[in-house]
Amino acid sequence: MIKIKLYELDVHRNETTFRPFLMAQDLFREVGIEFTTSDTYDYAFVGQASIIDKKKSLRESIDKGLEFVSKITGDYFIVDGQDATTLIGTIDVFRESNAKLFLKNSYLKDFDLYKQGWANGRYYWGKGDYSVPDIDELKPKMKLSGCNWLHTVQPNWMEYNQEKHFDISCMFGYPTKEPVYEHDACQTDYYDPHRKGLMDTLGDKYNVAKLINGVRISHDEYYRNMFNSKIIMAPLGYGEMAPRDLESAMFGSVLMKPKISYIISEPFIYEDNETYIPVNYDWSNLEEKIEYVLSDYNNIRERLVQNMKKQYQEKYDLKNLVLHVYNIFSDLKEINYEKVL
Repeated sequence: MIKIKLYELDVHRNETTFRPFLMAQDLFREVGIEFTTSDTYDYAFVGQASIIDKKKSLRESIDKGLEFVSKITGDYFIVDGQDATTLIGTIDVFRESNAKLFLKNSYLKDFDLYKQGWANGRYYWGKGDYSVPDIDELKPKMKLSGCNWLHTVQPNWMEYNQEKHFDISCMFGYPTKEPVYEHDACQTDYYDPHRKGLMDTLGDKYNVAKLINGVRISHDEYYRNMFNSKIIMAPLGYGEMAPRDLESAMFGSVLMKPKISYIISEPFIYEDNETYIPVNYDWSNLEEKIEYVLSDYNNIRERLVQNMKKQYQEKYDLKNLVLHVYNIFSDLKEINYEKVL
């Protein structure tokens, strides 16, 4: 049995990063892998929350992360569960550490894009200062983790044949109450304009469910408004994928969000015009897409919702995650599975 220690499991963001592995822990044991928090282990998984501190400068954060991993005894993997395909902070620690592998929930499909500078490392926010010029040297040790944000959702598939009151749901935080910084760079400068562009484009043309001045409401009211909306808008935030994406199908609504076919993740259920309706990041074709959906709503909704549900049930079967991780360890030459199984 191979024992893998999950470092600082109780730390926020580490918990969501590691949650899928724990959800499948019985299945993992069947193939000779056991997750633990004890100090008796063969390998360790170190989550991003243990090695990055977004309140510090990038260099200070890297140094803090390197100090953390320097105290680890034995072999370890860095597991990056950040929302986005950005590598900021985590790959910088990996580069200067002796971690065996770098596991992440999603990457840019074209790794050469990492060589260019993007705002906070986020491709969809446009040009900026953060790049990974040595990505070609790092790439051989970079793998997909086999899980992502949608693993944290436990969908309750609802009946949805009744009439929906709202054309569109915009149930997301906007405007941001206070600026959000990451390594001294203001994320709000990119986060809010994207949402403002959406709201400005919608104007008063449609019946929209939205928060008033970004003020939170109860979960019941939030879900009720989502359920009663024909289209659920999912602007990109600090990452490309979000629980709202799966919730749209759960509520029997059409998911509409900026096109994310430029990313890779495992599993991946975003198929343009088959599981969601892609729009341009600048919302330039938004009205055209909305009119397309509303013109034949019931048929389009049925196709997209059922496709999303089917793909989720097939691809997010935890057996797939177990096989993915099993294969990662099988590729390590020092592992002899005949001895551990």
